[in-house]
Amino acid sequence: MQIERAIDTGRKTQAVNVTGNCQSMIAGTKNGIAVFNVLHTTAALIVCEDDPDLRDDLVRVAEHWLENLRPFRHGRYGAPNAEAHITSALAGTSLTLPIIDGKLLLGSWQSILLLELDGPRRRKLVCTIIETQN
Repeated sequence: MQIERAIDTGRKTQAVNVTGNCQSMIAGTKNGIAVFNVLHTTAALIVCEDDPDLRDDLVRVAEHWLENLRPFRHGRYGAPNAEAHITSALAGTSLTLPIIDGKLLLGSWQSILLLELDGPRRRKLVCTIIETQN
């Protein structure tokens, strides 16, 4: 089974908590595995604590951690978003999480965050569910 959600972002770089979206995508599944994908090359999905200061730190790192490597060749062709592509490739665009008793298995402080790296945009979040008989 596959479910899709649109996630609208409001800034060029931001961390958006999508845990509730992801949980709603698995509604009706008791046990199994959920694979979440953001179908873009300038966004990422991570599991991280959702704290406002930490979200700001994530944004700051995403905006500055590659600046010593500038200029990027990709930017010469009218698309100055090479850093967004590289950050997405390194952070990853998918997560695989167990579903236990109808809930995503996350630790006490864990949330699912979408990292917008080249916004604002409408992002497509897809969940593929593999249901088990447990």
